[in-house]
Amino acid sequence: MKEPMNRKAEQRYSNTLASEDYAIHSWYRFVLSYPPHLVRKYVTALEVPGKGIILDPFCGTGTTLVEVQKHGFTGIGVDAHPFAAFVSKVKTHWSVPLPELVRLRAKILADVEKDYEAHGLHTVSFRQLLFVKEGGDYPALSTEQESLIPTGFVSAVPLRKLLLLRDAIRAASSKGGAEIEEFFLLALCHVVAHGAGNFAFGPEIYRTKAKQDYDVLGHFAEQTRTMLTDLETVRDSHAEYEESRVTCRDSRDCSFLPEAIDAVITSPPYPNEKDYTRTTRVESVLMGLISRKEELRSLKESLLRSNTRNVFVNDDDGKEIEEFAAVRDVCRQIEERRVELGKTSGFERLYHKVVAHYFGGMRRHLRTLRPHLTRHAKLAYVVGDQLSFLMVPVYTARLLAEIAEAEGYRVLGIDLWRERIGTKVRNARNGERTARVREEVLLLERVET
Repeated sequence: MKEPMNRKAEQRYSNTLASEDYAIHSWYRFVLSYPPHLVRKYVTALEVPGKGIILDPFCGTGTTLVEVQKHGFTGIGVDAHPFAAFVSKVKTHWSVPLPELVRLRAKILADVEKDYEAHGLHTVSFRQLLFVKEGGDYPALSTEQESLIPTGFVSAVPLRKLLLLRDAIRAASSKGGAEIEEFFLLALCHVVAHGAGNFAFGPEIYRTKAKQDYDVLGHFAEQTRTMLTDLETVRDSHAEYEESRVTCRDSRDCSFLPEAIDAVITSPPYPNEKDYTRTTRVESVLMGLISRKEELRSLKESLLRSNTRNVFVNDDDGKEIEEFAAVRDVCRQIEERRVELGKTSGFERLYHKVVAHYFGGMRRHLRTLRPHLTRHAKLAYVVGDQLSFLMVPVYTARLLAEIAEAEGYRVLGIDLWRERIGTKVRNARNGERTARVREEVLLLERVET
C-alpha cells in the first residue's frame, strides 16, 4: 500500500470545494460532505486496479461516485435516504441528451414566466400575500406535507413559486423520460437549499430570517445553465466512462450487492445528534419522496442509528457489540454522566443506546459486506470522533477498527484527515477551552479467515 500523505499536509486540507472541483460536485452537496480531493487520494492509496469496482455504501450526494467516474473506475453507490440516492444518481448520469435538456429548459422557463405573471408573482404586494395565505388557485402542499417541513423553513410566496416550477418541470418532461425530469428537479433542489429556503448550515441546520419573496426562476435559470455547461465539459474531457449504479437500500445488510468489489471509499454517518432527515426535509417533501409521517418514520428506521431521533423500541443492533468491552465502556460512561448531571429527558436517556446501535449496525454492515469483496480488497472509512453525548469522547475510528478485526479485516492504519473545532468545555484548572475532535480515515483490508 502506498504511503499516505503526511499528517501536517493532510491537516491543511479543508472541507470546501476547490475551484477545479465545482463541475458536477457543486450541483448539490451536503455541508458535511468530504471533499473530492480526499477521494482522489485514496483511489491512489488503495491501489485500485484499472477498471476496478469501487463501492460507496453510504454515498450521500455522490462525492466518491463522481470522482470514481471521472477516473475511469466503475462506481456503485448505496444510500438509505431516497433524496441522497436521487442526488447521486443525477450527478453520475452524464449520458442524458444535451439538446433535449437545452430545448426543455427554454420551455420550462417560458412556461413558468407565464404562470408567475398569471398569478401576480413577479411583484408581491400586500394583497398578493393575503391571496397566497388564503389559498387562491395555486398548487399547494397537503396539510400533512406542510406538517413535515420544520416551521419557518420556507415562506409562503417562495413556496408557491417553487411548486409552480416543480409542476412545470414535470409537465415539460413528461415525454422526455425520468432522466430529464430528474436533472431539472435537482436544479430546483439547489434553489431551495441555496436561496429560496429560510435555513442555513453552520454546520447544524438552523432557521434564518424569513424571505418575503425570492427570485426562484432567476436562480433556476442560472443553476441549469451551470449544470448544462458542467455536463458538456465533463463529457468532453472524459470520453470513456461508465456511469455509476446507485440504489436506495440500507447498507447494514449488503447481501444485495454484486460480488468482486475491489475497494470501498465512504463516510458513514457519525454517532452524533444530527438528524439527517431534517437537513433535506423541504426538498424531500417538494419531490414527493416523503408525504406522510409514516413514510418519514419508515425512512428513519432504514438509516444507520446515529442520533436519538432514529432510535426505536424494537431496535436490536446494540446486541452486536456485547463482546466489545471498549464500546460497552463508552456506553456506560455516557449513562453514568447523564445520571450524574441529572439529565432526564427522553432523548438524553437514549444517548448510550445510540452509540450501541451505531457500532452494532456498523458491525452488521462490515459482516455482510465482506463476502462481496475481492480477495485483499482495501477499504477507507472517513469517520469522526464525537463529543455529542454529554461530552463523553467517542473515538469512532478506533472502536470501528476493533469491530472490523473481529469480522475478518486487517487494520492498515488510521490517517488523520483533519481536526475540527468542537464544543466549548470548562474545567477547574484551565477554565473555558475549545475542544478539538479528530476526523480520521480508517483503512482496512479484507483477509482470508
